[in-house]
Amino acid sequence: MRILLSNDDGIQADGLRAAYASLKAAGHEVLACAPDGERSGSSHSVNLRWPLDVKRCAMPDGAEGWAVGGSPADSVRIGLELFADPPFDLMISGFNNDLNLGFDTNYSGTVGAALEAAAAFVPTVAASVERSEPFQWERDSAILVDVVSRLAGWNIPPGTVVNLNIPSRIRHEGYFWCPVNPRPAKETYLREEREPGVLKCTRQRRDTPVSCGPGTDVDLFSGGRVTLSPIRPVGTDPETLERLVRDFPSGIG
Repeated sequence: MRILLSNDDGIQADGLRAAYASLKAAGHEVLACAPDGERSGSSHSVNLRWPLDVKRCAMPDGAEGWAVGGSPADSVRIGLELFADPPFDLMISGFNNDLNLGFDTNYSGTVGAALEAAAAFVPTVAASVERSEPFQWERDSAILVDVVSRLAGWNIPPGTVVNLNIPSRIRHEGYFWCPVNPRPAKETYLREEREPGVLKCTRQRRDTPVSCGPGTDVDLFSGGRVTLSPIRPVGTDPETLERLVRDFPSGIG
């Protein structure tokens, strides 16, 4: 397959390099087009106001990659616009060197990049791993290559991201499909008044996300499972929409 590879940690990140090497070794053609530096937490943001520098960047095997002076979603846009000849069969965002579970998927630049590709109906995987010392890139890369090999059999509909999270300690064999936990973790901020009317607010370590019952990605992952969640770029509440169209067909009421 021809694969577009991006991330939110930057094109020099160890996780992207590990994914790149494993996918190439598996026989895939891989083009890396990723941010030129750290862009974590940038979600699905895109640049609308200034030109983007897109620079050639040699990959470890000497092949050509591209470093983009923008967000992860910008990098995917650039990749799909400039380098999709021939077309890409798959887009992979990762490895992210931390988890993207539950409500955090809304903040994630890794997932944002994947959603950009999915919106263009390119099959997409967002891949994240739990932090460990040291990272287990060889093991995690083998899992990613295996997931890629299974995608066709899973019959994922167009426009859907497969969000993959790999724990540092895997306690259960196989992959576990699950919904994304919808409840955000509680944020706390240390507040300091630097001068009258000006507060310095420093984000503190967050509480562990609260699972909304058994079977969510947070719940299954906490038990040592490799989780997979299908995510869509555009969210509509189908039951509410059906009710409103039925009860207020003219939009007035």
